Amino acid sequence: MKKERLALAYDRKHYKIALNDILYIEGLRDYIRIHTNDEKIMALENMKDILEKLPSQFIRIHRSYIIPKDKIKVIDGNQIVMKSGNVLPIGET
Repeated sequence: MKKERLALAYDRKHYKIALNDILYIEGLRDYIRIHTNDEKIMALENMKDILEKLPSQFIRIHRSYIIPKDKIKVIDGNQIVMKSGNVLPIGET
């Protein structure tokens, strides 16, 4: 069975986020911010742990960013242009 939602809890709220809705995930020290078309959701989670919860369609492109592969529009040098128009850096490794 394919996982289609990500379950998170933060600040007494429980979220179920559809994986297709995730534009990218931004790491902020011990927190993450999940960017979707409609909202930005904060959670107390680190990048390593959230990446383990996600299916292989998600890749870490930078120490602070995880993206779904199907949302990539163009890889331009050391940055990625997303279909949503967001431009994100690619890490050295």
